Amino acid sequence: MRFIVTPNGGLRRPMLLIAAMLAIAATGVAGAAGIPQIVHARQAHFKSLGRNLKALRDQIRQSHPNWGMAAADANRIERLAAALPTWFPAGSGKGHGVKTRARAAIWSNPRQFAQAARIFLNRAQNLTQAAGGRDRRALGLRARELGQACGSCHRRFRARRSWW
Repeated sequence: MRFIVTPNGGLRRPMLLIAAMLAIAATGVAGAAGIPQIVHARQAHFKSLGRNLKALRDQIRQSHPNWGMAAADANRIERLAAALPTWFPAGSGKGHGVKTRARAAIWSNPRQFAQAARIFLNRAQNLTQAAGGRDRRALGLRARELGQACGSCHRRFRARRSWW
């Protein structure tokens, strides 16, 4: 196992150092220099969420879904939903040289955003339960409810695309 020598002569494991740096970046203490990386990571998380939702919808549409894949997609969606509030540390909005469609309302109305994130997580948990129950109709219903939670949050906290 490798160790890093600290300025005061102590030894640290590199994974602990990396974890500490990630924690600092996630809380917004890292400053504006880390904001583009935070925004890009947030966008990558949302793309992953979208891919898993699409894969799950594809399974629902099949006459004989692969329940193992459906459950795996639902579990990934739930994990991403649980982490979603951490993707928006203070100061990670517009104005740092990276495009983001996150509205300022995320940070100016943190209670509303937290409530929307809790609803999304609750619906993701319901989706995971439905996938475990192997009931295609129930899974479709839960996926629709999750989509409604996505749309609700997008209307309040995501800016529309500009056509020009």
